Amino acid sequence: MKSKKISQAVILAGGLGSRLKEITKKTPKPLIKINNFAFLDYLIFNISRYGFDKILILTGYKHNLFLKRYHNKTLYFNSRVTCFKEKKPLGTGGALLHAKKKLQSKFLLCNGDTYFDFNINDLEKSFNKNSLLISALTTIKSNTSRYSKVKLKKNYIKTYSDQSQDNSLINTGYCLVNKKILKNVKTKICSLEKDIYPALIKTKKIQGKVYNKSFNKFIDIGLPKDLSKAEKFLKRVISKKAVFLDRDGVINKNLGYVHKKNNFIWRKGIFKFIKELNDKNYYVFVVTNQSGIGRGYYTEKDLEKLNYWINNTLYKKGAHIDEFFHAPYFKHSLIKKFRKFLHLRKPNTGMIDLAKKKWKINLKNSILIGDQISDKQTAINAKIKYKIINFSDKISL
Repeated sequence: MKSKKISQAVILAGGLGSRLKEITKKTPKPLIKINNFAFLDYLIFNISRYGFDKILILTGYKHNLFLKRYHNKTLYFNSRVTCFKEKKPLGTGGALLHAKKKLQSKFLLCNGDTYFDFNINDLEKSFNKNSLLISALTTIKSNTSRYSKVKLKKNYIKTYSDQSQDNSLINTGYCLVNKKILKNVKTKICSLEKDIYPALIKTKKIQGKVYNKSFNKFIDIGLPKDLSKAEKFLKRVISKKAVFLDRDGVINKNLGYVHKKNNFIWRKGIFKFIKELNDKNYYVFVVTNQSGIGRGYYTEKDLEKLNYWINNTLYKKGAHIDEFFHAPYFKHSLIKKFRKFLHLRKPNTGMIDLAKKKWKINLKNSILIGDQISDKQTAINAKIKYKIINFSDKISL
């Protein structure tokens, strides 16, 4: 369960994929199978982990295949997916205008054939309320000729160009959009970049944010030679180092059996630290012993509500926790099922084992951060690094 200020993501997936020729005769480009999953599956998973729980896919070519696979289905992290069809190609601007009634006041917009691995919540944190759009930008080493080149001036986009430029920034296709941008759409068939952006650039309504720390984390599968790289690329970007955080004493002050936001006191520096982990491309998990559940002091639903509030607070800081794991075990619990979770309770490794099953984790280079002997022993048992954070110093790994 997640919630955030901008909770809708819109994926443009209506193209014909003609540059892939035979490959897309039967299968739309976003649905091409890579490592046994559709490319769009990877995209939806990654977007959902940043708290976008309403996903709208704008389709056209072979709409029924998208409908069958995704429409009105609840997928990763309880994200709800719907599909909306354009009867004929309308261009990126036209597709949004056609779906206007389906759009929230602000939304994430991305292409169904590109994957960019960066901290999407940071883009939201950087979004100026006076802007109509903020675009995620990066640089790549090759094949830049088919991407729009961008020049920035004081974080606002100065020019878009299709012409090759040395050391140029490219538009990744990921942007946050204010729905008011559609007031500038004058025709039913139009392109955002070619027909709408030029006027908005003149009035400083389009921002840009550079993510060069995400170098080599971008792929566009629109050409056969790039599609051939997608298998290795996706294996690499979804297998991340993880930081496992103890909660009480690390994220918040340990006041004993904390289960309500009213007595949840954030540790100084923790917002910056978690965002830094997100920016550096770690998975971030919470692993916390919660015997208070087994003791009957509070319920798992109470804990879920608190986790929801924790992430909602982090979203506003441009950060997030990927998943919360807890051990409700108490050996004398009046509820029998809570006597059965000893394997989850630290210093046992059950919570880390659960994370390994659900996520592609580079465990060798992962780390557990805690403040108790049981945390250190858990790290030893799981064969990962352990660290105590001194919050009076600058937080850094």
